[in-house]
Amino acid sequence: MKKLCFLIFLNLFVFAFPQNSDYKKSVDSLMDYLTKENSFLGNIELKKGNDIIYSYNSNPLEPNNGEYRIGSITKVFTAIVIFQLIEEDKLTLDTKLSKFYPEIKNSKDISIENLLSHTSGIYNFTAWKNYYSTRNQTFSKRQILDIINDGKSDFKPNKDCIYSNSNYILLGYFIEDLTGKSYAQNVKERIVDKINLPHTFVAENQQDISNVKSYLFNGKDWSEDVSSNPSLPFSAGAIISTTSDLNKLFEHLFHGNLLSAKSLSTMQTLKNQSIGHGLFKAPFYEKTGWGHTGRIDEFKSAVFYFPAEDLYLSILTNGSRGNLNDVVVGILSKYYDKKYTYPVFYHSEIEEPKVSIFTGKYSARLAGLITVGEFEITEAENNHLFMSELQDGKIGERGLLERLDANTFYLRSAKGKLIFTIENNQVKNLVLEQGKMKIKCKKLQ
Repeated sequence: MKKLCFLIFLNLFVFAFPQNSDYKKSVDSLMDYLTKENSFLGNIELKKGNDIIYSYNSNPLEPNNGEYRIGSITKVFTAIVIFQLIEEDKLTLDTKLSKFYPEIKNSKDISIENLLSHTSGIYNFTAWKNYYSTRNQTFSKRQILDIINDGKSDFKPNKDCIYSNSNYILLGYFIEDLTGKSYAQNVKERIVDKINLPHTFVAENQQDISNVKSYLFNGKDWSEDVSSNPSLPFSAGAIISTTSDLNKLFEHLFHGNLLSAKSLSTMQTLKNQSIGHGLFKAPFYEKTGWGHTGRIDEFKSAVFYFPAEDLYLSILTNGSRGNLNDVVVGILSKYYDKKYTYPVFYHSEIEEPKVSIFTGKYSARLAGLITVGEFEITEAENNHLFMSELQDGKIGERGLLERLDANTFYLRSAKGKLIFTIENNQVKNLVLEQGKMKIKCKKLQ
C-alpha cells in the first residue's frame, strides 16, 4: 500500500539581498508571533563569519543545555567520516556494498557513491509499515538489515535519485566495519573532539535521550511525543546537537578543517536539482546555500551555509505546528528585508456540527477505486482534530487539523484541506485537497 504523503519536503526558495539594518527586531517580531501561536518551540542562531549576529530562544520545554535531536542532519556527519576514510585510502567512491553486505538486493551494483547520493534505489526503512508503532523499541543490526532487505527496491542503481534513510544506515555500518570502532566513537574522534563541539554526540541508547523530548500541539497544550530509540535511526539520524555546534560544524567543513577541497566539492556534486553527496543545495537567485534538514519524532532541524557572505543559519525545534521550511524562509526574508506574509492560524468559534461527528477511520482512493492510504481522525482540543496515518491498522504520523468552517479543516503540515460533506448528521463524503490534487475518501467506520 502506498503511503499518503502529508509532509512538504524542503522547497527551494529565492529572494534578493539588500540587508535589513534592523533585522533583529524584524526576526524577533516573526518568532514572537509564531511562539504566541504555539507554532515554535526551539532555538535559532544566525552567524556571519566568526560573529553570532542573532539568536532566539523561547522554549519553556527546552531540552537540556539547548541540546536537540537533529534527525537527518546526522547524515552530514556520516558523509564527512566516509570522505575522511576515502582520503585515508580505506575505501573509494566505487567500493561496492557487496564487499560487506552481499545479501542486500543489487549490492554488486551499488557503490559508496550511490549510498551517499541516494541513487542506490534501496528501500527506505522509514517506509516500513511498523516503523511508527515500534520506533521506541531497540533494534539490532541484524533486524535493521532484514527490514531493509525485505523491502522492495525503489529503482535500479543509478536510474534515479530518491532520498532513502537506509543509504546512510549502511554507510554507518561500513564505518564500523572499516575502523573496528563504533559509529559514535568515529564521530567523536574524527569530528566532535577535533573541532570541539561540546554539546554534540551520537545517542546510543534510551538513557542518552531520556532528557531530550519533543512535543505535539493538541489545540490547547503541548503533549509529549513518543521518543524513537536511537538504534533505529543510527547513522541516518541519531545525533544530538545545538544550533551553535551545527554552525561551527559547517564553519570547519567549508573552511577546510575536516575534509580536503576535493572531498567537499564531491559532497556538493548534485545528482538531481538539490541532492548532493551528504549536502543539499538551496539556491537563492544569484546566491547558493548548502545544508541539510532533519526530522525525528516532533524534532525538526535545519542548518544552511551561504559561502558568498560567510553566513550560517541553524534552527532546532522540539515542537512546531507548521513546516520548518516556512520558518527558514521567514527568517531569511526578514534578514534581507524582503516581503513576507505571516502564516495565518485558524481559531474557529464554529461548534456545529460537533467535531466528534468527523471522527473515524477513512481510506483515500484514486478514481474512487485504488486505495492509496488509510488514516484515522480523532478529537483534539479547542475545536481541533488529529489526523493519523494508518499502516496495517497501526497508528503512524499524526497532524493537527485546524477548523476553517463548519465542515472544512486545514492540515498545516501539508498545506492541505479536508472538506467533509454531512448529511443527516453523518459524514457522507470527504475530499483531501492539496494544491491541485484532490483525493476522494471513504469512511470505513
